[in-house]
Parts: sequence; structure tokens; C-alpha cells
Amino acid sequence: MGVGGKVKVSGSDPFEKLLDKIPSGARLSEGTAAPLESDPAVPFRIARTRKGGWPVFVERRAAGKTVTIVRNLSGDTGALLAVLKKRCAAGGRAFTDSVEIQGDHRAKVEAILREYGKEAP
Repeated sequence: MGVGGKVKVSGSDPFEKLLDKIPSGARLSEGTAAPLESDPAVPFRIARTRKGGWPVFVERRAAGKTVTIVRNLSGDTGALLAVLKKRCAAGGRAFTDSVEIQGDHRAKVEAILREYGKEAP
């Protein structure tokens, strides 16, 4: 059986032929994803707050709008914005040292940042 109780039909996976080309140590069990921190080419850094927490804040704006803000960024903030917009399914915008995501996504954003584990040296 496949993921979610679905029966796999032989030949339905277009990547089946490529499995023998992947080194055995690099294979992941089905249904798991590679940790994002394994990518050495992450183009941004996130500095922790003075107390050691993630710099994720929620602001309430006019007309009851809520915005999640990630501060203390350096590097390509647009790359982080693209990841957060996709994973949170929300809009947002990037600045030179911060990123804003529409809505209260504090828990999701902190989980994503933990996966990256990127901090300023």
C-alpha cells in the first residue's frame, strides 16, 4: 500500500526508474521530507532575539488585519518570503531586514524557522 491507504500501481510513479541512481544513504523513507537545513545554499540568515527566541511577532493593523512579522533578517529576504508564502498559503512582502506574512501564522513560521535552523554567526 502507498501513502494514505492508496494502492500503488506499477508504472504509475514517473520517478521509479531513478531510484537506483540515488545513493542508498541518501534515500528517505516514504512520506518523509529532507530537512531544509541540509541545504547549504540557503541565501538568508536569521538572528535570534536578545532572549534567544525566534524574532517572530504578530501585529494587529487597521480594519482588524493581522500580520506576522519576521525580523532580524540578512541576505535574500525574498527567498524566505517565497518559502513562507507557499507554506502558510498567504500573501506577504519582503523588506531589507524583515518579512511580513498576512494573518496570524506565528506557530507555522516558527516551525519553518526551526527546520532551517539558520542563525547569524
